[in-house]
Amino acid sequence: MKAMKEQPTYRLPSNFTFRTMQKVEEALLLREKKLERRTLLATIAASLFLILSSGTGLYIYFGDAIKECLRSTFLAGGQILDIQFPPIYLLFIVTIPIFMFFDRWMRKLYFKHHACRG
Repeated sequence: MKAMKEQPTYRLPSNFTFRTMQKVEEALLLREKKLERRTLLATIAASLFLILSSGTGLYIYFGDAIKECLRSTFLAGGQILDIQFPPIYLLFIVTIPIFMFFDRWMRKLYFKHHACRG
């Protein structure tokens, strides 16, 4: 107990001014902006990757069927065609949970970074 009382309390140095405090706050704000920019770029990169990979997956799995549907549509000369293409729903069933997981992950990162500090 006696050692606790004898410890000096923390005090700012005599040359610590208001301008120094402003510079520290500006540096912290700049660091936070850089981190937000990096997070934005990571989000854009991840979104582009998901779009490109889903487009590639569509082309790999359904490329011939899509080409055939488009070819028969344009060669039909305006006739109404009964096109049945149910595997596309399987793609939605797979990709929507992936997008939901990605959205939840990004929201968790965002709120973790922007939580109230007080």
